[in-house]
Amino acid sequence: MRTLPALTLLVALSSATTAAEPTRAARDPQVPPKYSLTADSLPQKDVPKGKLEGPVLFKSKVIKDTVRKYWVHVPAQYTGEKPASVLVFHDGARAINPAGVLRVPQVLDNLIAKKQIPVTIGVFITPGQRGDTFPDSIGTGNPNNRDREYDVLTDAFARMVIDEILPEVGQKYKLAKEPENRAIGGSSSGGICAFTVAWERPAEFRNVISLIGSFTNIHGGHVYPDLVRKADKKPLRVFLQDGEQDNRSPRNLDRDWYLQNQKMIAALKEKGYDHAAVVGKGGHSDDHGGAILPFMLRWVWRDHPDVAKSNDDLVALAAAVKPEPVKLFPNHDPKATVDPTGKYAWEVRQGNAVTAFTLTVAMKDGKPTGTLESKRGDAATSAPIADAVLEGNKLMFAVATRNFGREAVATYQGIVTGTGVTGWVLTDFDGQPRDAAWSAKRAKE
Repeated sequence: MRTLPALTLLVALSSATTAAEPTRAARDPQVPPKYSLTADSLPQKDVPKGKLEGPVLFKSKVIKDTVRKYWVHVPAQYTGEKPASVLVFHDGARAINPAGVLRVPQVLDNLIAKKQIPVTIGVFITPGQRGDTFPDSIGTGNPNNRDREYDVLTDAFARMVIDEILPEVGQKYKLAKEPENRAIGGSSSGGICAFTVAWERPAEFRNVISLIGSFTNIHGGHVYPDLVRKADKKPLRVFLQDGEQDNRSPRNLDRDWYLQNQKMIAALKEKGYDHAAVVGKGGHSDDHGGAILPFMLRWVWRDHPDVAKSNDDLVALAAAVKPEPVKLFPNHDPKATVDPTGKYAWEVRQGNAVTAFTLTVAMKDGKPTGTLESKRGDAATSAPIADAVLEGNKLMFAVATRNFGREAVATYQGIVTGTGVTGWVLTDFDGQPRDAAWSAKRAKE
């Protein structure tokens, strides 16, 4: 996810009728602060650019009846004279996205050039899509077998990576086989999967990077803190990142991302693992992890013989990366006069499913009115907007929805311009905000 872009899930409108019109939330959007990338994640002058190969379509014999893609990033410094270190990263399409918040190939290029990490080949793997084809429409979204691969506590994904994909890549490139020369990382469910691979096969992977890891009860991952405490200590080096607003769920603690990451940090510390943790102010988003990823990579390879020696406190440097303040409605003018009449369109992606929304607004007796339609595949629904008000150039209304599969109310708040409306969608889950950015384009007449 996010997330992914923001990982808040807003699904299609409810087709059910309600006894009373929905009432919009009487609160401001509660939006986690955003983190910006540092220079180590951006193109730098005179830094040799590596080569990104792929995508390669791959059908696993271990995880049957699925197809996935992977990419290989080969740094400019790789000569083939000696094996390169290896970084495997999950949700490969998001990890390599040059416009995303991870940009892992660029980070590798920058850090290798400064000899802050060893010469490293990156292998970026998507989750599997069930069936024989990997639809182009998935883009950077989530294939439909993701949770069954990432969130389960089995060795299947480890076997696929170690016994199938790395040998295939190794036919072309020399890859280090020592576990200390291999790292594996991922975000959200990809984070717990990275830990699982190393947990199951510590003789193959020693270094783990987890961003907003889903150590929660999606498919039993909430037991990891207890497993870490009870099992014999394994030779792992683990760096965890999380945010204080990461998917809180006080009514179901096993599904509280922040709490479960806190438990993992405590368990690793109690057991004496070589570990580090940075907890920021953000939510379930890749942006904080992306901002500190260069420090995390340097930390896991801090004592590699090919790395230039440094006295930098890498954990402190990562913790010192601060978010930018969020301006909710920077262009709000309560005295402005605007006409919101018209149609507005936008899309919301969940995995490889896209929901198209159309908002139709009219003015009646000086107040906004209208409908919000949604379409996902062949399923289409429509609901009236309620409790609508225009406050200067700020449009606000409520609509009945299904959020996380439950009947709910979404509050839309946005600034109306000549080209569209931009703002936030407010929803709640188990009494906790699940707010997300909202941007709709005005349809041409």
